[in-house]
Amino acid sequence: CLCPQAVCCSDRQHCCPQGTTCDLAHSTCTSLGGSTALAALPTGETTPGDRAVCCSDRQHCCPQGTTCDLAHSTCTSLGGSTALAALPTAGEIKCDEETSCPDGNTCCRLSLGTWGCCPLEQAVCCPDHVHCCPQGYTCDPEGGSCLQEGGTRRPWVRKTPALPRGTQVTSGSVKCDDETSCPDGNTCCRLSLGTWGCCP
Repeated sequence: CLCPQAVCCSDRQHCCPQGTTCDLAHSTCTSLGGSTALAALPTGETTPGDRAVCCSDRQHCCPQGTTCDLAHSTCTSLGGSTALAALPTAGEIKCDEETSCPDGNTCCRLSLGTWGCCPLEQAVCCPDHVHCCPQGYTCDPEGGSCLQEGGTRRPWVRKTPALPRGTQVTSGSVKCDDETSCPDGNTCCRLSLGTWGCCP
């Protein structure tokens, strides 16, 4: 979701940034400034944030203070919308036999040679061993950003340390039930199959 204080959308597969609402029909999150295209969140991707609102479709979430608009695939707030982000499932990606990252992350080496987690699926690990970029972008250390062919830039993402295997779901500080939890700052949302997902 890569948006702090995201809100779960009603399809329970997407979420939107704070101050926006889900518009599933149009695959956008709605805000005062208009709407932006839906950006589906890779399964399990997590980014620290605050409270989110789970949408009724059990596949999306929206930022706090917004509402899910499944018909338009957006998170709606006063006067605008932004794209929905897919709700991740709780789980982990194996970096090696001892460490793992949350589902939807990419394992990248940190400067000391240990594993780090980039909160993007199939991300590009930057050579500074600190940042990463979305698939299809290259790391631009001089610009401190991610660069796509054609000149499109977006902020690069900071990696977090990987955790010992088996702790990704159970070590979260947000408890969904007796067996499942999400990372700190995430919201537990029921997925369409009844399992828990974590909305950043």
